[in-house]
Amino acid sequence: MVYTGALTLTQYMLQSNDPLIRAITYSMIMAGTVMQDIPFVTRRTLYATGLRFEGNLPSPTWASLNDAPVSVTSTPTPYQEQAFMFRNKITVDHILVMDENQIADPRSVQVGAALRGFTYDFNDKFINNSHVPGLGDPKSFVGLRGRIDNGTKYGVRAENKIDAGGVVMTGSATAATYGAFCEFLDQLLWSVDSPDGTGVVLYMNEQLIRRFSRLSRQFSGQGGFSTATDQLGRTTMMYQNAMIRDAGYKGDQATRIITSTETSAGVNGSDVYTSVYAVNYGPMHLSGWQFFPLMAQDQGLDNDGIVYNVLLEWVGGLFSSHTRSIGRLFGVKMA
Repeated sequence: MVYTGALTLTQYMLQSNDPLIRAITYSMIMAGTVMQDIPFVTRRTLYATGLRFEGNLPSPTWASLNDAPVSVTSTPTPYQEQAFMFRNKITVDHILVMDENQIADPRSVQVGAALRGFTYDFNDKFINNSHVPGLGDPKSFVGLRGRIDNGTKYGVRAENKIDAGGVVMTGSATAATYGAFCEFLDQLLWSVDSPDGTGVVLYMNEQLIRRFSRLSRQFSGQGGFSTATDQLGRTTMMYQNAMIRDAGYKGDQATRIITSTETSAGVNGSDVYTSVYAVNYGPMHLSGWQFFPLMAQDQGLDNDGIVYNVLLEWVGGLFSSHTRSIGRLFGVKMA
């Protein structure tokens, strides 16, 4: 896959002079969409293919003066990623549009609600979606968890799934357990090929972020945790050079996308553990492609002149060029 002109959602919004695009993307960014982190190439293809070296690099040959060069070859692993489609339609009766008592255009209100729902669902899919029957939506892309659990298929090394061993990040955490947690985070950053966190986003739930923030103040001087300002002037939390992001809630606004009720083995349950996911974004690691940026197209009145139609559509996929692009730390004890 050719990686040229990739833009994150935030960059796309800042560069656009279309008020509708700016309004749509800004609302999604404010809702906390993961799409703001992913660099997307705009390319109209349903499949993207690439070659990945998974430990099968050629062996170099050392030589003496005047020795002839030795020919070397290596066979990379070919892989393919599929694009998936989101498509909805907003229909609003023309009488509601004409109503003089309306405070806001009902089409805009409905589009805003639909895009917020898409944001929550995309975030959930990005972390949790699986193509295992009964465990996810086969019409959407496979998320980080499914890719890491099936590393052979998706090109993820086994060591990128790290067991924190129940490291204590409860309210009674000590300087020692906090330091151990930071060491596991360092290991997670190493696993995604960025020891200092450059280009990396760490996804966790807001409970762990709050705990992390408190303990960093309580045990100040142990390093790592800080704050910075993003492209939109918002304060964002950092660990080394990695951005810390709350994965948020599902569409019901009650269920965390990354829960604090995993078992110590990192599977869904009713225990007291949670996980941290790391993604190294960029041309040599994880990126994405799309047919076109997320679209909200006003199609006007339908043929019978009764309802206005707005088409919401996005077609795209994820593309991992390296076996050290994504990782997961599980078994972090929260209670």
